[in-house]
Amino acid sequence: MSTVTAASLRSQDQEQEDRAPGEGPIRLSPSRASDYKTCPQLFKYRAVDRLPEPTSIYSTKGTMIHAALEQLYMMQPEERTLKTAHAHMLQAWENLKSDEQYDALQLDPEEEAQWLEHGMGLLDNYFQVEDPSAVAPHEMEWWVEHHTESVMLRGIIDRVEVAPDGGWILSDYKTGRSPSETYALGSFFGLKFYALVCWRTFGKMPALLRLIHLREPEIITLVPTQQMLTGLEKQLHALAQAIQRAHNRDDWRPRVGPLCNWCPHKSICPAFETSPDTSREPDHAAAKSK
Repeated sequence: MSTVTAASLRSQDQEQEDRAPGEGPIRLSPSRASDYKTCPQLFKYRAVDRLPEPTSIYSTKGTMIHAALEQLYMMQPEERTLKTAHAHMLQAWENLKSDEQYDALQLDPEEEAQWLEHGMGLLDNYFQVEDPSAVAPHEMEWWVEHHTESVMLRGIIDRVEVAPDGGWILSDYKTGRSPSETYALGSFFGLKFYALVCWRTFGKMPALLRLIHLREPEIITLVPTQQMLTGLEKQLHALAQAIQRAHNRDDWRPRVGPLCNWCPHKSICPAFETSPDTSREPDHAAAKSK
């Protein structure tokens, strides 16, 4: 797989995943499921209206890190050096810069240098928590999916290893801040989602889930259980039903919260509309203040 294939595959997944509700089973990935749980209106903007969003430096950095590590693990163990990882990331950036969707970043030379230096630092941190020469990936950027009558669960697992006893180990690279102890379990939503897909599709309950946080750096692990995954399965089916109802009724009620400040669609969200002849606060905020 080429340096940009992982990014291209994720883009293709986005296009396929965004088929509107009502056109067959509800398609869910961890990101789309999280969108609806965070805010139904955000889900509508992304999955139904398919509104364009500006490319962020944070998501682009994550794309480069994933591409660099994917390329690193295609090499022989003795070739997986930090210098090689840096070279792969720089090549990934050169390739991505030729894609027009990244033009909006508009980094000047100094900003680009600082940004790349931070990306290099994340790769440096990766080598602190793992020795790449000792890792034997079974799958990288692995597309998986599970179909039922009402929902299709799908997405891409960063890395799968097979332990000596045959157990599957699913790993996910994270370039953002590591969650606090309070939110650590919730941060495993994506990996639990993929563990469920593996279990239902291949009959294989993964033995271990690993979040590889590159910013701190640290690795957080979780052992999935049948009870955990069946509970998640019920939640996802309920979520798919809620999405279908919202589509049928055209009722995508926004859910206001702190994340609204980072939403790329805040300016058009009905929760933040104001009357043309008044500057009063939105109804939801007024109701809270009573």
